[in-house]
Amino acid sequence: MLEQEKARFTKERIAVLALWFGVLIGVRVLIGFAMQNMWFGTIGAVTITFVIFYMTLRYTRLQKYRQLINQSLMLWYRKKFFYISGMVSLFILGSILGFTEYGYANYSDRLITMDMNQQDLQRSLGMLDTNDLHSSLAKSLQKYSPVEIIAITLASADKSLDGYYAKVVSYMFAEDIEIMVFMLLFRTRREIFTAPNVKSA
Repeated sequence: MLEQEKARFTKERIAVLALWFGVLIGVRVLIGFAMQNMWFGTIGAVTITFVIFYMTLRYTRLQKYRQLINQSLMLWYRKKFFYISGMVSLFILGSILGFTEYGYANYSDRLITMDMNQQDLQRSLGMLDTNDLHSSLAKSLQKYSPVEIIAITLASADKSLDGYYAKVVSYMFAEDIEIMVFMLLFRTRREIFTAPNVKSA
């Protein structure tokens, strides 16, 4: 019965998780502005979030919530699906970044951007109805492998968005790496935030 109670999500634990990820996202956005020219983005946000929680629980009156926060984070980060989804997410995000970089490196002169006004867009959509364009497009695509088509498409999308597409993906990739490392480091510990040492008089 006690084990079931420990493994249950309550409103308090959900609030703790919401606070944790809220602080994490806030830190990641702030670091993103400070490191906006770095490809790897905001790696370090999980560590900074951990330090914020650690200092708060050690030196403020909020230390009375230490047990609740420990239980909430442990309940979340010890779930097996979180490890599986984390690995799948790392693979997908890493593949997107890899394809995008490959597209830039090998097909920079063939990237397609969406820098067009409303009239140009309508004209292009109207051209899509012609059989000649369909056959021409099919012939053009036959020159490339599926990998090359994916790379050109992703690099074109990133170029159309002035590089923000790859930047957002890199932030998510960095976050996944940090969270996975965080989970592995604290998986065997009984508590994430240990109680402060109290000296006897």
